[in-house]
Amino acid sequence: MPLSRLRRLLEEERYREAQLEGERLIHAGTLTAEELAGAYKGTAMASYYRREVYAAITLGQYALAVAERTTNWELINKCHFDLGEYYLTLGDYPQAFDHLFKCLNDLHRTPHLVEVEAGTHHNLALLFRYRRQYEDAIGSHHLSLDLLRRCNNWPLLMEALRGLVYCYLALDQPNEALPYLEQLEHLLGEHPNDQVAASLLTDWAYYHQKTGDLRQSMAFCTRAMAPGLPGQDENVLSTASVIAGENALVLGRYDEAQFFSNLAMQYALGSRQSALMNRATALRRKLFELGRIRP
Repeated sequence: MPLSRLRRLLEEERYREAQLEGERLIHAGTLTAEELAGAYKGTAMASYYRREVYAAITLGQYALAVAERTTNWELINKCHFDLGEYYLTLGDYPQAFDHLFKCLNDLHRTPHLVEVEAGTHHNLALLFRYRRQYEDAIGSHHLSLDLLRRCNNWPLLMEALRGLVYCYLALDQPNEALPYLEQLEHLLGEHPNDQVAASLLTDWAYYHQKTGDLRQSMAFCTRAMAPGLPGQDENVLSTASVIAGENALVLGRYDEAQFFSNLAMQYALGSRQSALMNRATALRRKLFELGRIRP
């Protein structure tokens, strides 16, 4: 099979090699339309995981254009799904919505793509969260949960539960968030996942912040920022830093708040999460207004 090596490299997360293999296949000129679309799609995916989002979008558009010349609806729907995710990462929410909605609209042609349908609802939930449309996000997260249970995708299912926690906390409804936090703790016992476990520490920190227990919130932030914590990444570090900074500000510990605000900005830049960047910026603005930092 012409695409077998490209697929293997993607599975092995050897993304630079996958890019080169995809480019070789594309320029060989010997592929069928379906194979060419697959080569563009795989090369786009490799570019995306190397954080080359603009390249991923360009290649993804080529993949979709070629796929639409075939009758392979599975390939077409997956191309729309990929482009929806790429545009979501870029922050182009109208384009992301169009591709995700198109994917959902055509999935009746490929009812076996349960995981793609679940992922599409999950990404729509993320889009609604970024737009602060939390009620819409809650609905999409619930739709994704039902499908994710059917395909036993436990990591994404736990991320959907985390999404529900975030939405309810953003709506100042910690009592609604608590059952999903408890579900996460239970699922982690059955399906260990270092990244989810590390992220859950920041969810608990946010929960206790919302209930007014800042001591507990700071304790969870400290655990999340512990050096060498398994599953820790820039998203975890930026979230813990910004929550700790917000707590310190409320407690009047301004030097501590400034320290955490600097960390939050540093890690938020690396995490590529606009919501975290906005919270970190808001924290710094409050400190500036109090005369604690310079512009």
